Amino acid sequence: MRDSHQTIDPYILPVFFGYLNITTTTIKLTPLTFVLITRKSRHRAGTRYFSRGVDESGNVANFNETEQVIVIGDSTGGLAGYDSSSVSSGSKQQVQVLSYVQTRGSVPVYWSEVINLRRIPELNVRPVDLALNAAKKHFDEQVKLYGDNYLINLVNQSGREERVKTAYENVVKELVSSPTESKEGSEQTSERFHTIEPTRANKLMDRLHYIYFDFHHECQGTKLHRAQVLLDNLGDGLYDQGYYHSIEGNTLASNSVTKHQSSVMRTNCMDCLDRTNVVQSMLARWTLNRQLMDIGIIDKGENTANFENFEVMFRNGKYNWPFHLTTRSKLTSFSMGGQRRCSKPCLFRHRGSQNRHYPNGKSHPRRSSRRWYEFCHPIYLQQLCGWSSTRRL
Repeated sequence: MRDSHQTIDPYILPVFFGYLNITTTTIKLTPLTFVLITRKSRHRAGTRYFSRGVDESGNVANFNETEQVIVIGDSTGGLAGYDSSSVSSGSKQQVQVLSYVQTRGSVPVYWSEVINLRRIPELNVRPVDLALNAAKKHFDEQVKLYGDNYLINLVNQSGREERVKTAYENVVKELVSSPTESKEGSEQTSERFHTIEPTRANKLMDRLHYIYFDFHHECQGTKLHRAQVLLDNLGDGLYDQGYYHSIEGNTLASNSVTKHQSSVMRTNCMDCLDRTNVVQSMLARWTLNRQLMDIGIIDKGENTANFENFEVMFRNGKYNWPFHLTTRSKLTSFSMGGQRRCSKPCLFRHRGSQNRHYPNGKSHPRRSSRRWYEFCHPIYLQQLCGWSSTRRL
């Protein structure tokens, strides 16, 4: 519409559904602008339990594209962001723009959770063959948009989530050509990693690379830093995908794009929130460190985590929870600060679980209110947390 009706251009306001943060800071005396953008898909919208899996058009629930952008050399540095006009005529100043994109989205099969008065809803997973066409539509669009897709699956390999994991793996094996599988165990679990790769590159779907990581067993308790082994397992796939880098001057002739991002990491857990936030924050930091080392701002072996004023940049996860979950992420302390804290935040996570449970029983107010009272009663909390009766909440 904008191209065909130039006269109405002033009246069009571009908007997106998601989160935007533009912050100026300094690392080792180098001023830079850090931009964090999460674009949430308008398709298949809805909160968790009510919106799961894929639809017939290939749209998945809770799909988000997150982009981190670094701008260096922009003299304006304001909330308006970078403008090429900020490089004055005749100036030798160059503006460098670096960007990295990740995605997240629900497992692309037909599955749902039936809400009842129980804290954990009933899980339904339909046969995989019914979802093949929808899954193909989803990945067809993803590959055309981003190139190779590395499908990082973080759901549990046992219990109720096992059926979702199995369905996802069966879909990938049906879509790629002559799939080969490999599994790797550890002291914590017999299946720490499970990868599925095509043996040939004959079709578009052969650009899918499936990586399962047993987040539950490897990172249980407060050992969330162990997710680093996932980055090590990604290896060349993570390094070779690269990132976007452009150098821009005061004329079009002086602009150049030196690097492109050739693939994307697509991460999911059940809700695409808590576990996904942890892994995506680690991927974001790994790439950020690489970018700043490549352009000479930090030295090899240094980490942006060493610069306290820069940690605020990794708070994106907690701002996306209202759109899908209605309660905040329970692992925000890690994605914000690189470690999981206990004590007071543990009580907040318990309260978050209460808030997630309570709306599920609204169809029967009297019964749900009784369960709510029992769940919040101090005696229950004492049993849950192992507190003595004399300990004050």
